[in-house]
Amino acid sequence: MRKGPLYWILFILIADCSAHAAGDENRIPALIPAPNKIEIHNGHFAITSRTVLLAEGEALPAARLLNHWLGLSGLDTLPIRSVSSPRTPFVAFSINSDTAEAYSLRIKPGSITLSGSVSGLLRGTSTLFQLLVSASGGKIPCLGIQDQPKFAYRGVHLDVCRHFMPKEFVLRYIDILALHKMNTFHWHLTEDQGWRIEIRRYPELTRKGAWRQGSMIGPYRDQRFDSIPHGGFYTQEEIREVVRYAQDRGITVIPEIEMPGHAMAALAAYPQYSCTGRVTEVARGWGVFDDVFCVNDSTFAFLEGVLTEVMELFPSRYIHIGGDECPKTRWKECPKCQATMKANGLRDEHELQSHFIRRIERFLNGAGRQIIGWDEILEGGLAPNATVMSWRGTEGGIAAARDSHQVVMTPGSHCYFDHYQGERNTEPLAIGGYTPLEKVYAYRPIPAELNANEARYIVGAQANVWTEYMYDTKQVEYMLLPRLCAFSEVLWTDTSLHNLNDFYSRLTPYQQVLKGWGLNYSTTWLLPDYRIEPGTRPGTLMFSLQSKVPQQLESAWGTPDTKPVFSSYTGPIALESNGTLYIRSNTSGTVKTQSFEFEFSKAAGATVTLEPEGDKAYRNPGSVLTDARIGSLPWTGKQWVGWLGKEPTITLDLGRSVRIDSVAITYLHDPVSWIHAPRACTASVDTRETRVETGIPANGIGRIVIPVDESIDKLFITVESIGKNPEGNAGAGEDGWIFISEIQVY
Repeated sequence: MRKGPLYWILFILIADCSAHAAGDENRIPALIPAPNKIEIHNGHFAITSRTVLLAEGEALPAARLLNHWLGLSGLDTLPIRSVSSPRTPFVAFSINSDTAEAYSLRIKPGSITLSGSVSGLLRGTSTLFQLLVSASGGKIPCLGIQDQPKFAYRGVHLDVCRHFMPKEFVLRYIDILALHKMNTFHWHLTEDQGWRIEIRRYPELTRKGAWRQGSMIGPYRDQRFDSIPHGGFYTQEEIREVVRYAQDRGITVIPEIEMPGHAMAALAAYPQYSCTGRVTEVARGWGVFDDVFCVNDSTFAFLEGVLTEVMELFPSRYIHIGGDECPKTRWKECPKCQATMKANGLRDEHELQSHFIRRIERFLNGAGRQIIGWDEILEGGLAPNATVMSWRGTEGGIAAARDSHQVVMTPGSHCYFDHYQGERNTEPLAIGGYTPLEKVYAYRPIPAELNANEARYIVGAQANVWTEYMYDTKQVEYMLLPRLCAFSEVLWTDTSLHNLNDFYSRLTPYQQVLKGWGLNYSTTWLLPDYRIEPGTRPGTLMFSLQSKVPQQLESAWGTPDTKPVFSSYTGPIALESNGTLYIRSNTSGTVKTQSFEFEFSKAAGATVTLEPEGDKAYRNPGSVLTDARIGSLPWTGKQWVGWLGKEPTITLDLGRSVRIDSVAITYLHDPVSWIHAPRACTASVDTRETRVETGIPANGIGRIVIPVDESIDKLFITVESIGKNPEGNAGAGEDGWIFISEIQVY
């Protein structure tokens, strides 16, 4: 059933939940991302059945977009006219600026005027739409907004290779991006697990390369597979439709064609372009594979043919060529690759990768395009005009900016939306990591290490959505939202205006905007924050909660012998024995429960000193190692301290003298995430040292137990790294991670 304008009074009473409620005429609407300048005036604009949209020429797309979004929300659209009748309330769209993406919005009692450049009108339409659907009683407060983005590049990525997403969802995805004022859609179209773009001169790419005979199921460490064929691809006409749809919303589509690695699907279709020539299948599992494109003239002719058709479909300035995670194993053994190295005076296979990237760049530059790639394209020397996407932390982006190359920041620590957004036991299976809403909101794309001149090469940032563990479109929406809401504000709104509590207060009612489109957004962010700190006595802990929004909290304690009984949470909870703490929150009818399992040892609550501290991506406090909570699988970053390429020394101060028999160190071994078990751990007490090697670890969580027959008050533990990621593993040759969760003393 369609709803008329009067339905808007029931659709969402957003103003009543505003962060700045101060009377009907002066409340600031809950807009996301927040405008950079907004003034509230007296009075209101009333939406009636007579309201019309005034637009013509280049302003028409914005008016049509507004109606499209109203329709998605189940609301009646508004008639579009070129002129209005006297005393008819109207919303006028006008072109009066050349400033990219800037817009001005003026709301008066009888009219609304949205003006700006063509792209600015589209950004302003997002603001106007939010105001219209959130009008309390059909009334929008009179206001003035002057707005423009902080960063020129505001991107979101979607991997459709691990799990194929239908064209209709890709269009919906683009609407979600436009609603949040993003301007770039990075479409990841080729991978080891599937080739998703029709290339007419190479039909086997989609006939064979678009389909695999099964998929990995469950966690990576289990290495389980089904036998259900999976696949699909987009025809060239479908791609043209997606590109047009995005253009109408002011969004540029950047295609990604992976090379020289992540090429199993292409090589399954055309094995002659591999180093071995052997026929292989489209990869069923996730990870990094040794079979990559062979570096020779026939391969370049093939790829240039592919890219020629890609450029015919995508008018974007950039063509993304991947460049990441390319093992050199096959190249080292391949006569053709070694001949290429010799002919071009290349010293090693890293320079061979640079040669590959530079040749592709010359081809694309000759066609008036530029390459963009993941930060591995820095290896062996960066191609002259390349733009870098810095995903392995910030170091690649810093190096590229200092070398005067444009950079899009997309570090896994803050911008990978395939990571968990809440505690393991509250979330569906994901690849790992921990990127909650508040961490996304805290992200600052410009590294502090750059000076003002270098910082201008940071053109923006991008959120990435990899779909290994996203089996359908609803799961993609769940992982994207509301983290995209926070990310959009990071990139659009001036940092001086960022305020997490204010953002929470706007997000609470804004959820109804998402609900109006039927989006499957996460409510995990509503769970209260928690802290676990040393108790008043050695060996005890204090557990406390802090709400982000108004909510009712209850707690219960359970053991195998007792049934939990909930009661109101009134303050910090003292803990001193094994068991499970349950927390139940009720936020305006949304009830969520989470549990915390505790396994006490004599180290519980001990003071921990770390040298060095964990890497900034996983720099949890040392107290995480003595909070009586064992890291669990699938792993989330909140339970672990991680060091990249370093060997930490951990000092425990027990606060009293204790007779102990052993110390146990819990570690994580997850090579696909570049995380490896320690080579060994050494426990030091006074002048005695005991070293225990790990041996051959299994994937997942492991423990190193070191015998210590002493009375101690302090304990020193040194953790040895295996060094670089080994050959045949993800990130081979790069620094590996050490992850430690808990240190227990018995």
